[in-house]
Amino acid sequence: MSFPLYEPASAAVCVSILLVFLPGVTAQHQEDVRNSFEFAARAADKASGDDDAKWFNTFKTTLLNIHWFSQQDGLEQEVQGLVFDSLDLSGSERELLIRALNAIQQEAENEKALKLFNQSALDEVNQDAISSLLFIGGGSYHGKFQLAVCSENSGAVAVSTSYVRFQVDGAQYRSVLYADGKVETKTTISTHVLGLNSELYSKVRDQIKDKLEGTGISEQEPISGL
Repeated sequence: MSFPLYEPASAAVCVSILLVFLPGVTAQHQEDVRNSFEFAARAADKASGDDDAKWFNTFKTTLLNIHWFSQQDGLEQEVQGLVFDSLDLSGSERELLIRALNAIQQEAENEKALKLFNQSALDEVNQDAISSLLFIGGGSYHGKFQLAVCSENSGAVAVSTSYVRFQVDGAQYRSVLYADGKVETKTTISTHVLGLNSELYSKVRDQIKDKLEGTGISEQEPISGL
């Protein structure tokens, strides 16, 4: 099967990961990245429970075991203010992420993607009370999510992903994208760059797809309206 050399920008939710593909990532590589990230996230969910610190280590180790490799690992830092201000991204990459976040909240056809992200990002969700990415109400929230940007250059695929953990106690939490000092909140972020060995991954591609499809549950949803 042949795939076009050029694809427009696109986005998807894979478990608790908001994944944006820059223009030029082939359709096959987009599928490979989505399946890899879903596979690794589900493995981390199963192995780590509510231990959000352990979660990313399991996620990354799973990717390394299916022919991804680490290009860069940043230290975890506490966020002061907007999470977006802490992202190590270009202006165009940041703009595309914002468009994806706006689309998932505003476009009716993205309802399934929004629900998947909400349920995966928060450890406990009262779905009746959450209709957007704004988590407002009493009690405590904690959880994790990733904001990831995938690029392809001369066939080389790389993903820059920011892993965000958050803990909110007692009052209102405006959004997973804010650390609001007016209430008791703590948000941390670490940035990682991962590369895909496409040649080696092609040897396990069908096996990964079969394992995902064999569960009878898909934890990927496309985001429309970019």
